[in-house]
Amino acid sequence: MDVRRRGIVFLVLLTIGCSSMDARPDLERARQEIATRSGVTVDWTLDADQAEGFQRWLVAKLAEPLSMDAAVAISLLNNPKLRSHFREIGIARSDLVAAGLPDNPAFSVERRFRGTAAEFDIAQEFLGLLLIPLRKKVAESEFERERLKVTQEVWEHVAEVRAAYIHLQASEQLLEMRQGVADALSASLTAVRALRAAGNIGILEVALEEQAEGRSRIELAEADLGVVESRERVNVLLGLSGAETEWRMAGRLPRLPRNELEFAELERLAVSERLDLASAKAEVEALSQAQELTRITSIIPEFGIGAHSEREPEGETTRGPSISFPIPLFDFGGTERARAKYRLLQAQDRYAALAIKIRSDVRGTFARMSVARSKVEYFERNLLPAYQRATDESQLLYNGMFLGVVSLVQAKRQQIDAARDYLQAVSDYWITRTELEQVVGRRLPTGELLQVELESPRPKISAHHH
Repeated sequence: MDVRRRGIVFLVLLTIGCSSMDARPDLERARQEIATRSGVTVDWTLDADQAEGFQRWLVAKLAEPLSMDAAVAISLLNNPKLRSHFREIGIARSDLVAAGLPDNPAFSVERRFRGTAAEFDIAQEFLGLLLIPLRKKVAESEFERERLKVTQEVWEHVAEVRAAYIHLQASEQLLEMRQGVADALSASLTAVRALRAAGNIGILEVALEEQAEGRSRIELAEADLGVVESRERVNVLLGLSGAETEWRMAGRLPRLPRNELEFAELERLAVSERLDLASAKAEVEALSQAQELTRITSIIPEFGIGAHSEREPEGETTRGPSISFPIPLFDFGGTERARAKYRLLQAQDRYAALAIKIRSDVRGTFARMSVARSKVEYFERNLLPAYQRATDESQLLYNGMFLGVVSLVQAKRQQIDAARDYLQAVSDYWITRTELEQVVGRRLPTGELLQVELESPRPKISAHHH
């Protein structure tokens, strides 16, 4: 074997030797990036495929009141749809390894019957060997784009889990409030009927109270259904079924954080942290490198070298080298180069459009969160105290026989509706904040938070005589 052939063989062996099919380091990198962005530390050595160890960990987690971070951790390890996203990294790693391998040589044999003539050919596509380094650069950029894309999808899943958890918290608190209201109105209806039996009120007052009590029961049933639906949404995101769905919620809706990040800081974070934007940038880099490759392959898409052996009918055998390449007689590669050019321009436009959309999303979501915060603060400072004062005053007037039962029930109803709207406003704030975290690309600091302690308005009507 001469020096040139040894060099080619060495190049091929070196290329193959540097390729690895093991995607575990890439998965670990993506997982650590998610842990950094979500603030949730997960033991990635656990895996649902390792049934015994993982099941012990899952049972221990579900035996405790389930916090939001625990819900995220379970989902990251247990959700089958999420695990399928991680498999994409292994597929992309396989494509990267394949890009660094030379094409297999082609062997052909021809045998002629009624004679001894035979022809043997073996050929190797040679241009592909020379272009392996450039193709690997293109494949590496494509791999990085896919890795970032998968990591972004996982981050969006984490944000979805957090939003579903918040929605369940709000649903459970609303159910608790509706239960207290229904019980109180049931007691009030008993008192009103006693007043009617004593001849102190008319049929209209009793009918109105019966309407209020009946409506409270319907609203209680709707709130109960809301909890079931919200809980099932969390179960799906966490990949839970059967007895695993009997977990308990930890904590209640928190109050608002004392301080918010400035808008300019959020916009800067979004541009620097968004993984889909980094993936779009990697696509531009990959297509830029692919354009260089196209400039070569568009003219000579392949160039084969090989060896030829032929045995003539007379018994003589001839051997020699062979080469093959297409002649650019009709197609000079202009269409391929144009396609590569416009694909690059298209990717650059997509990158610019995504950057514009991200900034717009930050502005829009930040505005919605600010409005939701203002609503919560206005409820706490003005509306809830005002409704409480009105209810207390109505109760005093009723107890002093200066106000009818219908007016008292109306005051209680307004307070109940205000409490419901307040819970909804708190829930809207935290869900919008979670959406802002998704837009920015990482979890936002909140600091120490207090709990929302909202007492359910409970109408109290005694059966005294006017």
